[in-house]
Amino acid sequence: MLSQQELSDRAEIQDLIVGEASAMDRRDWERWQACFTPDAAIDYSKNDGAVGTPAEVAVWLASVLGRFRSYQHLSSNAEIDLEGDTAKIRTMQYIAVNMDASGGERVVFSGIWFHDEVVRTPRGWRITKRYEELAWRHNFPSDFVPPIAN
Repeated sequence: MLSQQELSDRAEIQDLIVGEASAMDRRDWERWQACFTPDAAIDYSKNDGAVGTPAEVAVWLASVLGRFRSYQHLSSNAEIDLEGDTAKIRTMQYIAVNMDASGGERVVFSGIWFHDEVVRTPRGWRITKRYEELAWRHNFPSDFVPPIAN
């Protein structure tokens, strides 16, 4: 049976993961960065993305996601391996994107897995390491060119 502390930690970690996706959908890059430790290591390279700290990746995300009319990130299926003040998490994210394409407006979809490490800080749980794994893409135009990560 989980203790009250473990239940609280798991709920706070799930709130962190949902809050990160929500900040991205709101294009609130300051709030998005606050979900991470300042020195967190983020690796989106397997999905043609940036690698770096939250400040570095936020600049790239704002540029890339600014290309799209709208998008939503749905985070679910969080597997949380809690060990005291740290945890490892595997979370599924389903992403719908409304974009302009050569044939006109198009809605595309992708599925990814986030592999995160989180740590309890004085400000609450924060992501300290993130690796993104692309699971699939659907309905992307044949001429789609993934954004270049600097």
